[in-house]
Amino acid sequence: MKEFLYAPGKILINEGDKIEELLILKEGKVETFSNFCRYSSLENNGIFGGEILIPETKSFETIRVVENSRVITIEKKLVEKFLLSNSNLIIHLIKKYILKLIALNKKTYSNSDNNKNSEKKGNLKDQILDKNELSQKYLKINRRKKFFHINDDQIQIYFKGRKLFNKGKIKDALNEFKKIQYFNFDIYFQAEIEIWKYLSMILISPDKKYYLEKTLKEKYPFIKELFSFMIFESIITNKPLAKPLITYLKNGYLIPANTVLFYEGEEGNWAFMILKGNVRVSLFDESGEKLLAILSNEEIVGEIAALKEVQRTATVFTSTPLQIIIIEKNNLESLINNDPAFGLKIVKNIIKRLDFERIWHSPLSFEEKLSFMIKKYGKNILNDSKLKISEIKYLFRFPNKKDHELIDYLYKNNIATMRADGTLKFM
Repeated sequence: MKEFLYAPGKILINEGDKIEELLILKEGKVETFSNFCRYSSLENNGIFGGEILIPETKSFETIRVVENSRVITIEKKLVEKFLLSNSNLIIHLIKKYILKLIALNKKTYSNSDNNKNSEKKGNLKDQILDKNELSQKYLKINRRKKFFHINDDQIQIYFKGRKLFNKGKIKDALNEFKKIQYFNFDIYFQAEIEIWKYLSMILISPDKKYYLEKTLKEKYPFIKELFSFMIFESIITNKPLAKPLITYLKNGYLIPANTVLFYEGEEGNWAFMILKGNVRVSLFDESGEKLLAILSNEEIVGEIAALKEVQRTATVFTSTPLQIIIIEKNNLESLINNDPAFGLKIVKNIIKRLDFERIWHSPLSFEEKLSFMIKKYGKNILNDSKLKISEIKYLFRFPNKKDHELIDYLYKNNIATMRADGTLKFM
């Protein structure tokens, strides 16, 4: 850790530079500006160069001193340890990078929004529906299966039971868990409910713990994959909960497969981090589904809503059972103060998101972009998702590419083949 004094006009970092040190502004004022994000600010305190947390990531902004400033530098090998001891700086970084995402979204979507506003809906009946209602209608038509919603009664009873459990109202929590008619949901959600039900029963009557633990293990072979069961075992064996389990206990939930977390057009003031599982991010209209992203472990969904209430810009739904941590504006700081390592994961994830957008919007050939997208998602996720060429086009951001041209290229270059069901298998 070193301290420096800088006079006005000094450039501390140039946008696109490799970052060697983390910078802490203790006194003075600096100006930051990013051509990539179309974002600028004047700051008289704070932290800069957080991109150093992700190897090979270059600076998103230029930082110029505008008043005499005192700056502390932290060398690369000490950065994570330093931040884990200063959760307030982690919170500052999260907010800083989310503001950059907001600016980038405005830059990216301003032109497309103008184009959308000039388009007329072809279906007269759709003209009386808002985005939320349109998304619900065409999700049902296109996916042809029953979807739950996170606000459905049975899921909300589970949420209520968990909150009562955390308040120490174990009998009340047990009564809520007993109300849940969980057999319409997947087996993972069934296991989740029984874990909390049995744990409540054990806390009321400890003599049942060995029988109930054995029952869970025999009934659900995958039980050890669930964070709730890790909590279950720690509590019944009187072991202290590790910080990640405390975070899950307070703010973590298992969401069933085929559940909509939010529709395009819904108002929202919460985000979530995926601990395990996948979600699809899509737009739905009369032309079909446009798959925008598949998000999985340790990725953040809806991060802007952790700072302010927003209108959702896409429909997000589970394609597998999903274990998540819910992040709200009113719990963001307490979450990170209690578990700084969780906060650091959020920072890294948002940096990766920004860097992905920067690379994508740089001058790349079709071949380079295709390779980049395959590497981003990984062949395992792409193959497990069983995607058709129409889905790949939007996922890989080639909406104007003709189906046969993309298929021919994938075949000829031994990148993917077609399965019997019409989905692509990446080699």
